[in-house]
Amino acid sequence: MKAGRTVLFLLFSAAVFGLSFLVFFPFGAGTEAAWSRAVRAASEKGFFLDASSVSAEGRLPPGAVLLNVRLRSPLLSGEAGRITVVFSPGGTIAGLAPAASLRLERVSVNLPLPGEQPLFLAAVEARLVFRSDRVEVLEFRTSGELDVSGTAVLSSRGFALEEANLTIGGERAALMELFRSVLPLRQEKPGAWILKRGGRNPHGSN
Repeated sequence: MKAGRTVLFLLFSAAVFGLSFLVFFPFGAGTEAAWSRAVRAASEKGFFLDASSVSAEGRLPPGAVLLNVRLRSPLLSGEAGRITVVFSPGGTIAGLAPAASLRLERVSVNLPLPGEQPLFLAAVEARLVFRSDRVEVLEFRTSGELDVSGTAVLSSRGFALEEANLTIGGERAALMELFRSVLPLRQEKPGAWILKRGGRNPHGSN
């Protein structure tokens, strides 16, 4: 369970950075200041975050690009070659809450499992809506050694998985066997899994 939360924290931290940097002027030192805030927040929770480059991209809508991002924790480590976060004015208006799109490219995750090779993903994409008590992860999909698609809801505190409706497949889908005892996973057929928890409408109000 802690390993799963670490992966979720990597995604959540990137998204929080993308929105928090909007508090600053979205170019120059403001972007780096927002990243520093994300790094400090991660450190307080026992995670190490690092990036070789942090920069703003575009004006309407504003966005941010991070290169060679690394995360380390006592249980898990991973890196992404590029993370792009773009604020979504349309999504913010439609959802009545801050929204952004998130894309991670060239992702590798070192699993805390003896004998397991790192997990490689070509891309991870999602649309995020930030509400007062939760983060809604919509249109989530990955490509690479795991093919995952669906929606999820994460608690703003502790990054717990409150709700999920995800389909999971791909050449490393057998890894799901290791998490059956801690996640509500159901095998549909060999190499195909469903992760389902809760049932609240992810487009609900604050």
